[in-house]
Amino acid sequence: MRDETDPGVTAAELQALYDRASLEASARGLRVLLAETKEPEVLFLAPNVPLDDALDVAVAGGATWVTVREEYFDAVEFLDGAGEVPTSIRNAAGGHDGDRTGIQVRWVSAGTSYAYWARATWNRDLAAELEEWQEDEDERREREDRDRRTRTWELIRAAIDDPGIRAAKPASRKSLIEAFIRARVDDPDRDVAAAYAMKFAPQRVAEEWREAYALLDQTAAIFITDLREQEEWQQVKWNTAVRRDVLRRFATSRTGGWAPTDTWVKEVDRQSRPPQ
Repeated sequence: MRDETDPGVTAAELQALYDRASLEASARGLRVLLAETKEPEVLFLAPNVPLDDALDVAVAGGATWVTVREEYFDAVEFLDGAGEVPTSIRNAAGGHDGDRTGIQVRWVSAGTSYAYWARATWNRDLAAELEEWQEDEDERREREDRDRRTRTWELIRAAIDDPGIRAAKPASRKSLIEAFIRARVDDPDRDVAAAYAMKFAPQRVAEEWREAYALLDQTAAIFITDLREQEEWQQVKWNTAVRRDVLRRFATSRTGGWAPTDTWVKEVDRQSRPPQ
């Protein structure tokens, strides 16, 4: 998109300005010197300000010299860090490599630095095109990142909610989770969302399990009372192995399908078993 507040001149006009700058300065009694100057406090932009007017300001301000400098286009520097830009922009940049991008006429008057700057329109437009493409590319990447994060969370959430994963013993969940996610994407080895899901889902599943059993442990007395009231438990309460199976199923039903660990079952069974 062209920025109308950023003026420019054609390549032919830029050449003419450069050819005239030293001659017009000399005609006004100004010496043309090579000099390093700081960023100008006053900047005149062509074609909004004619070269003649700028040089007249230099004379009126008491300047005794000016420096005239050309700027050239470096395609490699221009594209550095831009990423995989479209071929049209890359070709346009390569086609202008080494071309004059602008001229500067600088001077200092009464302690104030001045500059007259003329910029080639092709350089302005090419820079604007690259900037617009980069903005679009940034938006595209942000959109893809949002979609990827959403898809990653959807896969993790699906794994958390899966009855088979909840019912599995903790030691076997990681492989089940990976297989679960792989079965839901077209190309799991290239799907970035799937890769993130496989990396983080085991941790999130473990956190959900811990939260479920932390809540159960907080109400252990009620849980044990309810367990002992189960007819199934009463029927097998003297058979340790079968009684623990009943405990396991009951805990699973009270935690939304999360299976307990063997250690947890043994500990709660010790607390809930009938007195000897």
